[in-house]
Amino acid sequence: MNSVDVIVIGAGASGLIAAGIAAQQGKSVLLIEKKTRPAIKLSITGKGRCNVTNSADIHEFIEKFGNNGKFLYSSFSNFFNADTINFFEELGVSCKLERGGRYFPESNDAHDIVNALIKFAKNNNVKIITNSEVVNFVCENKKIKSIVLKNGNTYSAEKFILATGGKSYPLTGSTGDGYKLAKSLGHTIIKPQPALVPLVSSDEYLKQLNKLKLKNIEISVLEDNKIATKLFGEIEFTIFGLTGPLILTVSSKIFSLLEEKKSVEISINLKPALDDKQLDDRIIRELNSFGSMPVRNMLKTLLPIQIIEPFMKKNNIKHTEICSAINKEKRKKIFDGLRNMRFKIVSTRPIDEAIITKGGISLKEIEQNTMKSKLIENLYFCGEILDVDGPTGGFNLQAAFSTGYLAGQLKG
Repeated sequence: MNSVDVIVIGAGASGLIAAGIAAQQGKSVLLIEKKTRPAIKLSITGKGRCNVTNSADIHEFIEKFGNNGKFLYSSFSNFFNADTINFFEELGVSCKLERGGRYFPESNDAHDIVNALIKFAKNNNVKIITNSEVVNFVCENKKIKSIVLKNGNTYSAEKFILATGGKSYPLTGSTGDGYKLAKSLGHTIIKPQPALVPLVSSDEYLKQLNKLKLKNIEISVLEDNKIATKLFGEIEFTIFGLTGPLILTVSSKIFSLLEEKKSVEISINLKPALDDKQLDDRIIRELNSFGSMPVRNMLKTLLPIQIIEPFMKKNNIKHTEICSAINKEKRKKIFDGLRNMRFKIVSTRPIDEAIITKGGISLKEIEQNTMKSKLIENLYFCGEILDVDGPTGGFNLQAAFSTGYLAGQLKG
């Protein structure tokens, strides 16, 4: 196998599907993986459950990827969410639809998805070698002739697919190797940065809030005290800051704001289902109902117990204060606290802890109809190495499958 038709570098989600599709074209395919086994990162995605795709239509998908979303139109047109579900069904893995349009394997086990992809590659006679790191390309006249492995072995091919992933979760193999390889060929790398990553806050009350989950709340990202983004859903507090679906979704934007030296806060509306009058009436009703009892007791009807102490300290409510003694000014503090509980954001967690990477190979140098390099005539790209990133909910994995499928067709 020192000389084959196609070499795929990186046996993650996009690499496995690209290799299998290439082999279906009648090509001899070698798939090279740096780690001891394929798709380690995929096996832990979605907290080990693997959110394979989303039920959203193609226009919503493209919108979710922001300014670079249009680049994915051809990939999604060739292989989209229904194709992904059918693909795994045919490999013996049934998927189920959950809230937010998210699809998971019926078993809730990401390993079933991994095993199905490996099965797909092997069924099509893809040769997989592991513990093999590509360190260099041998090129001639803007065409790759061969690759060189760290152990000195060389392999030649007619076409090459680079699917090495980004820089997030480096222990799974995503250490940015592909960026170096692509750069050595003349490709431009858009600076990699963390996306879908927890946030770090300087708030003194975080230890008291650790592991608290808040559902059905609204968050606002405040940029220099002005609302930049609003989202509704779920968050979770950690000992260092905030995480959860909403936080991960806005993290890339916040990273950029912090890079620009902007002041960033997360404001939490704890009662978004109530309008201002309804919320004020509710507070008045609860205060009257609890009468001579401490305000802390009344707050139990409005908040989870774990957040009451920090809430009181943030809003200067003393333990000795009783409900019947709360005046209009104090009541407004309670109201404002429920509407606008703020946390100062000082940084994101490092890229090592990000679910995906923002940045990567410049899309200007890739043909979107084929995933083929515009600089190297026999090179294709797919997966997270590309400068595309979307929110949680199965969008990024679908992009990996779709770009892998298109790259594997070896068009152009």
